[in-house]
Amino acid sequence: MNPAEYAAMFAVEDRHWWYVGVRREIERSLAAVRPPEARALRVLDAGCGTGGLLANLATPAWKVGIEISSEGIRLSQSRGLAALAQGSVSALPFADGSFDAVISIDVLCHSRVEERQALEEAARVLRPGGVLLAQVPAFDFLRGEHDAAVWTKRRYRRTEVADLVSKAGLSPRRSGYRNSLLFPAAAVARLFRKRNVSRERARSDVKPVPRIVNACLSGVLAIERRWRGSFPFGLSVFCVAEKPEVTRDTIRAPEPPAAAKGWTK
Repeated sequence: MNPAEYAAMFAVEDRHWWYVGVRREIERSLAAVRPPEARALRVLDAGCGTGGLLANLATPAWKVGIEISSEGIRLSQSRGLAALAQGSVSALPFADGSFDAVISIDVLCHSRVEERQALEEAARVLRPGGVLLAQVPAFDFLRGEHDAAVWTKRRYRRTEVADLVSKAGLSPRRSGYRNSLLFPAAAVARLFRKRNVSRERARSDVKPVPRIVNACLSGVLAIERRWRGSFPFGLSVFCVAEKPEVTRDTIRAPEPPAAAKGWTK
């Protein structure tokens, strides 16, 4: 995204209603994830931006972030985060099965990310039974200046996200729209706003809001969470997908070497 957007995100990410809302959704989803042994949950934020999600996530976990931008890494480090790696979500520098959960918030939609490759990498580093928590912007007719500023290549429908994670070898468990109660007003504002703005001149919707407005919008999202993504529309698609467990039925004894076939004592 535009370099100025990192500073804008860092300035508001801790308290802004949008970021708080997505953290609460992630915390709710992580509450259902149980590590296989008596150890802390292992969570990867794939595309951690300025580190606000990891720094403020209330779920007890061993938290790791990866971010391709050096500015994002610098700002994440300023929050006191140490478990960080600079790199691409399409080539994760972690061993197979390293994490119980992988978080991907508005990353798959980025113009420099290939969705299938990034999802396959997320599936690779998840342990069997681990979950992917992915969010992307919804409905391409809402594309506008914000998308240009953060380099969004496309917006999605719920069924498209479920199809993408399935093709990457993951099983969708829940896929629905978020920010639904705010959708009508936001859609009208987006449709009447100037859309053809160059990347260089575009500015996102990420900016400070008055405290009372912030509290009211946070309350709207809190009410919405009680419906658990049952709306047929929204500003974002949120998907929970699981890496299938390895079952005994899928494990077969290796074939004996050709020279050993038919050998008896």
